[in-house]
Formats: sequence, structure tokens, C-alpha cells
Amino acid sequence: MEKKVLKLSVMLFIVALVLSLTSLSGLAATSYTAIGGSTTFTKNLVVDEDANIPDVTFTFTVSAGTPVAASTSNLEILASATNATVGTAVFSSADTAGATAGLPTDADPLNPTAGKKYASKTVTVTFPAGSFTKPGCYRYVIAEVDGNVDGITYDTSSRYLDVFVVADNNDVLSIDSCTLRTSATNIALSGAYASDPGVKSEGYTNSVAQYDFTFTKAITGNQGDKNKRFTFTLEISNAIPGTYVVNATDVTGNPASITVDNNGDYTGTFALTNGSSLTVVGLNEDAVVDVSEAEEDYSPSYSINGAAAVDGNDAGDITLDDDYTVDFTNERDGIIPTGVIMAVAPYVIGLCLFGAILLFAISKKRKANSYN
Repeated sequence: MEKKVLKLSVMLFIVALVLSLTSLSGLAATSYTAIGGSTTFTKNLVVDEDANIPDVTFTFTVSAGTPVAASTSNLEILASATNATVGTAVFSSADTAGATAGLPTDADPLNPTAGKKYASKTVTVTFPAGSFTKPGCYRYVIAEVDGNVDGITYDTSSRYLDVFVVADNNDVLSIDSCTLRTSATNIALSGAYASDPGVKSEGYTNSVAQYDFTFTKAITGNQGDKNKRFTFTLEISNAIPGTYVVNATDVTGNPASITVDNNGDYTGTFALTNGSSLTVVGLNEDAVVDVSEAEEDYSPSYSINGAAAVDGNDAGDITLDDDYTVDFTNERDGIIPTGVIMAVAPYVIGLCLFGAILLFAISKKRKANSYN
């Protein structure tokens, strides 16, 4: 009897277990409507305080990060969609007016770093519809593309963008927050990053190595006309396109700025006289500059950065790796004949004396004739 009861109990348990499993398998999984969205990061470009922002575009790549399985100590990082896109940061000379003094890293904006300023752009990362299918953390990798523009420092180290997606009481998904970091670390169950919790990034900061190019004019010699204007030709290549400030002590006919074309080239003429100078401000490192003056009936020479003077009127190509100054000097001397007066004077005096004697003789003869 007891065996029959035991067998019946086991059978009932099995039936109950099967029914319960059947019931569990029949429960509907929570259904989420997949969503997309977007976020932004900042791109800064630092230049010299007295220079213009150049015309330059920065591009980026975005890719899916590496998933991380959940554990007893960290949250799961979900596989990210691979079709996210990222915008560009386009800077131009027009951004100069709105530039901020100092550096982006200045702790006190009211006490900015001297000699620098920067412009900022907002770059958008877009996640297409369907990118996020359930709550959790999705990781993306963002990298700046090295544009190989001379004079610009690029930051090609990766940034890690974590997108936190949540569901409300109605199981509707939304992006709660996004964090951009310089390292890919696990996230603790508490939501804090497991290591270097303070390493966050606002985005990217690049700078331009900039130098000034100056040329001056001096006129010397006893026949040198200190008011004469000499014509100079300035040629620039391998420069970052954009508008550059020109500071001229002699503003007669000289522009306040020049524009480098999209090929990085510029050619223009200027006029300087004695004591004049002209400076092109903020050309990028490795820009190539050549300045020459038109030939005149003067003896020309030039000196680069205070070195010994060289005869000629063309300084040749100078690749900028520092500030440069080319001093042009034009000399004209005339030989004034000496002793001319002394050489002629005896003849003049003799002629005058002969004339006086002749006049005296004639006068005396006339007087004698008058008595006869």
C-alpha cells in the first residue's frame, strides 16, 4: 500500500513539474521596440592668440566596441550596431571672431593661458533606428583620422563611447546617458567604472604650430631716395588654406590680410619704403615662403634672421620651423667729382684779368684821343 502511495506521489510530482514547465514556457517574453538616437562630443582647435583659425576639416570613424559578458562583479556590455555614423568638425577663418582666450583645459576661464585661443565645434554621433534592442550598455569606439596637414597635431588615440539605454514602466526604451572615455574598462554592478573612474573625455583638442614671417626695407647711400617705394613679391606654398592677418608698419597699398587658396598657395605684391616692415601672422609649420623685390638701379642685399647679408634681391624658399625675418637693404651711392672748382678757377681768373687789362687799355686810348 505504501509503495502504491509513493509511486502515485512521484507521478503527481512529475505531472506537476511538467505542467509548471509548460506554463513557464508559455510566458511571453517582454517585447521592446528597438530605437536609435544620437549624442555629441566636442572638437577644439587651438591657435596663437594673434592668429586666425585656419580652414581645416577633421574627420572621425566610429565602430562597434567589444562586448563584455556579465559576471558577479561587472555589468554586461552589449554588442553594438555597426551602422552608426559620425560627423565632421569644419573650422574656418570665420570662427576667429568667436574664439575663446586660453586653452580648453584652463581651470579658470577668467584667467586664461596667455598667448593662445581656441575655437570649438560640436560633432554628432548618430545611431540609426533599431540600434538598441533592450536595456543595457552599448559601447562604441571613436577615432580621429590623421589628415596629414602640416603644422596640425592630431590625436589618433581611441575614445570609448558608452551608451546607456533604459526601459520605463511601459517597457519603452530610451537613451539615458552617454559617457566618452579614454579607456575601455568594465562597469561594476554599482554602475561605476571598475578602474580609472575619473578618466572622462569631452572630445578632442588639436593645435596648430604657427609662425610669423616678416620682411623689412632699408634704403642707404648718398644717392638713396628714402621716399622711394620698392615692390616685393611674396609667394607661399604648403600652407593651410584660410585668411591670414597682415601687420604692416607701412599701410600704403598693403592689405590687412591675405587668403591662401585651397591648394595651400598664395602670390601677392607689396610696396615698402625705408623703415617699412610687413608681417604675415600665423602661417603653419612647414609652410614654404619666398620673398623677392623688383630690380631697381640700387645695389640689393638681404639678411635672414640677422645673419650676414647676401647680395641679391630674392631670399629663396624658406620652410617655416620658427619665426623668420628677412631684412632687405638697397644702397645707391654716387661719386661727386672733387677739385673741379679749383681746376677751372685759374683760367676764369686769368680771363677776367685779361678782360680788365683790355678794357683799361681801350679806355686809356679813348681818353688820349679825346685830348687830340
